[in-house]
Amino acid sequence: MRKIKEKFVPSKEQMDIWPDGVSGNDLNGLGETEVRRSTPIYWQEASLTPFGPLMQFFEDHAPRDEELYKTQMEADVIRSQEIPPASPVRLEKPSGEWTELAKKVGFDHGAVAVGITKLRPEWVIETFDVPYDTVISIGVAMDFENLKTAPEVIAAIEVIKQYGEAHLVSNAIAAWIHKQGWNAESYGGSKNVPILLVPPALEGGIGELGKHGSLINREHGSVLRLGALVTNMPLDLDSADSFGVDDFCINCRACETACLPEAISPEKQMVRGVEKWYVDFDKCLPFFNEHTGCGMCLAACPWARPGVPSNLIKKIAKKKLKRTLKKSLSI
Repeated sequence: MRKIKEKFVPSKEQMDIWPDGVSGNDLNGLGETEVRRSTPIYWQEASLTPFGPLMQFFEDHAPRDEELYKTQMEADVIRSQEIPPASPVRLEKPSGEWTELAKKVGFDHGAVAVGITKLRPEWVIETFDVPYDTVISIGVAMDFENLKTAPEVIAAIEVIKQYGEAHLVSNAIAAWIHKQGWNAESYGGSKNVPILLVPPALEGGIGELGKHGSLINREHGSVLRLGALVTNMPLDLDSADSFGVDDFCINCRACETACLPEAISPEKQMVRGVEKWYVDFDKCLPFFNEHTGCGMCLAACPWARPGVPSNLIKKIAKKKLKRTLKKSLSI
């Protein structure tokens, strides 16, 4: 088992290649009050971001683990798969019927959550163009037993594996849409994805944003990996879901405490015109790079444990009802 320092100090080797005078938080728009498109920062083409050398550092310092290598190669093969072109014959159905069928394809291929919303311009990363304005977000579930080993290699393998699964699901939905004569572009969930994945998943009702910066689903908690595709098929849009995560995270410090580089803030912050939970990029990345990824915050999250989310939702609803009754009696 890899030993981790109580107080994490990034290696000199890594910090020597950190871009001079560049903060990832600045690139991310921390403190900005105006809405704008995000800047490429990580997991994009190296030439698009000043952190390109650090992406190479991550790859160069990955453990020489056979299972890790095999899983990465399998994920790369999935990402490289081409989807057959759209049929020249376009079928017509009511949007509600298309929606039901598209979601069924996603669930049949391994998704545990599927949400649909309209793409907002600010969700498209700078330097990219997206051809269609309807986003289908999908969530696949990680195995908690593997995730809780983070930042060990077992957890890294699980993350890579499930990002591969997310690609398989988005590819399957896109291929099915093409068979119906409509168009789609499959992005999966990792490397060179031209859109932000969390915002459309939130708007599409897949879950709420947790303090750790990841999505929390009402059934599967915080063990989801996201993927997405865009399409011009007429689909019904989903609504955002709300089941008490925001209030819960305000009082919970599990992920803050678990984060060795102390990258998780106890309060929401303004990021590109939106007040939200935010993870400090400049603190998180060095640890992430030296440990083949991370995930300790997700593993520590109470919502990650199997069977717990439904119980938490009941407790939150009960507390909310008590507050409401108390307030009404005091009027």
